[in-house]
Amino acid sequence: MIRILSPDVANRIAAGEVVERPASVVKELLENSLDAEATRVLIEIEEGGKRLIRVTDDGCGLTADDLALAFVAHATSKIASVEELFEVQSFGFRGEALASIGSVSRASILSRRADETLGHQVRCEGGSLSPVEKAGGPRGTVVEIRDLFFNTPARRKFLKSDGAEIARISEAVLRVLLGREDLALELKHNGRRVLRVDRAESFEARLLELFGQDLAGKLIPVRAEAEGICLDGFLAAPDAARGNAQRQYLLLNERFIRDRSLQHAVSRGYEGFLLPRRYPVWFLRLDMDPASVDVNVHPMKTEVRFREKNRLFALVQRACRTALEASRPSGTLHLKPEAPYRSPSSRSSSSSAAPATRRERVAEMEAGLFGSEPAPAQRPEVFDEPSTTTPMRGGASSAKRRSCRDGAWPRHVEDPESFRFVQMHDSYLVVEDALGFHVVDQHALHERMLFENLAQRMEKGEVASQELLIPWVRELSASEKQRVLAAEAELDAMGLRIRDFGGQAVAVEAVPLEFGDASPDGLIDAVLAADEERVEESFSSLRRRLLAAMACRAAVKFGQSLSDREIRVLLAWERESPQSAACPHGRPTRVRIGLEELERLFLRKD
Repeated sequence: MIRILSPDVANRIAAGEVVERPASVVKELLENSLDAEATRVLIEIEEGGKRLIRVTDDGCGLTADDLALAFVAHATSKIASVEELFEVQSFGFRGEALASIGSVSRASILSRRADETLGHQVRCEGGSLSPVEKAGGPRGTVVEIRDLFFNTPARRKFLKSDGAEIARISEAVLRVLLGREDLALELKHNGRRVLRVDRAESFEARLLELFGQDLAGKLIPVRAEAEGICLDGFLAAPDAARGNAQRQYLLLNERFIRDRSLQHAVSRGYEGFLLPRRYPVWFLRLDMDPASVDVNVHPMKTEVRFREKNRLFALVQRACRTALEASRPSGTLHLKPEAPYRSPSSRSSSSSAAPATRRERVAEMEAGLFGSEPAPAQRPEVFDEPSTTTPMRGGASSAKRRSCRDGAWPRHVEDPESFRFVQMHDSYLVVEDALGFHVVDQHALHERMLFENLAQRMEKGEVASQELLIPWVRELSASEKQRVLAAEAELDAMGLRIRDFGGQAVAVEAVPLEFGDASPDGLIDAVLAADEERVEESFSSLRRRLLAAMACRAAVKFGQSLSDREIRVLLAWERESPQSAACPHGRPTRVRIGLEELERLFLRKD
């Protein structure tokens, strides 16, 4: 039997599309403030938005008649006809947001216009409206959302921790701020300031304010125009590339959007400027006729459909390529010849005149491409015996410090002559065994060893940290900072102590002994990368993701030459550990080739 849904059920279904989590509510309310021409906004959050979301703005306000319709489904001031639907210039227009939010929360709106001496208030609890009442208040609007999902407990239980939710809220706020340089905003969580920005003088100033001074001097301006399309913004220099695509932002008519085609266009523009598995950082803005794009594709309005997609793709790619080539320093790239294979005996007697290692060749390539100084060829002694209790110094000297592995790497290996091996391209170990040979990925195997060593110490309660003599301070975006701080308890249990340093910065105060050779920056990146992995979060799985990401950053790298002893330690651990077949991310650590397969390859056997 077909039935017409009641308004309550229809609103809750709509809420499932529009109100995914507290960050969705903050986004909708903040966009309403912007449509009301607000220039200052205060956002107050309690318990990650589950208990309270309050947005206060200085916008034009609402009349009593407006408030009476505010929580009614498909009531909006943004459009009035079908024609206007295809030329939308406001942030909100569907008329579902407030009705959906009110159906799953205890909500209220207090608003006063500039020409009124007394404002008005309306309440909505689980979709049930109260009469509009007179009330005193400041000019503008105050929207309070309490007890989100109180009447849909199944939805509420899927929310993450308070720290994870405020991180998502921070990201939602950041996306709005990128499009509005004229907006001053403050975000608080449980009474503590998370973010505060004033009106920015320029888009570049806004970027440095939101993402930190690490980008200063690395932003390359981009601008192009063609037939009603205006593209502008900034590309970060290739040496600012990251291990993930988190800092890639595209705005369309001041609204953040996602478009894989245009992301690919930017990546195409960077071709030849980046090393493999590195993601560029960029912030681009598109201004174009609203009639040439369909913004009514997705309830969250983050996906759109362009009418002339191919022309736009070509424009973005060409503009990015032109900007990067114009900023490229003059000079010719010279690559040293490939280093020949070296046996263990020849490696130990190498001198300064020996052929360049792969790391040196990569460093020279980076210098030629990006105009930076070559990275030092000196490698941290990652396999040395435990150091003394002298604190390590953060900063540039971190690449020279010795490991503090507390016995994780033994000086002597039993039966060392049982291993016959050669290191190829400073990346792979070819090891002879009774049935043929196997090729070991040195990074994957070392990553697994670090992972297992620290995991075992955690199980025994024996985790130890090495204090940094000088805390390593790093600026992050508001959302990145909240994501790092949300994992504070887990990180402490692993021996990685990261604390709030005020503003947009965090400070690494101590690192696990096992990961003594990893840079503090790398460990922070590992925490962010672990948070990016969209898997089921539980206490054990979060810990496993963090451990795996940190082990990956601390492990020896491709192109890193190892001594004979270091190789033997790795191979001894491989032989004794049943977990050594794969790295923590599931990639194999070795590939075996048997004698029979060799004989078939050389046509000695059918």
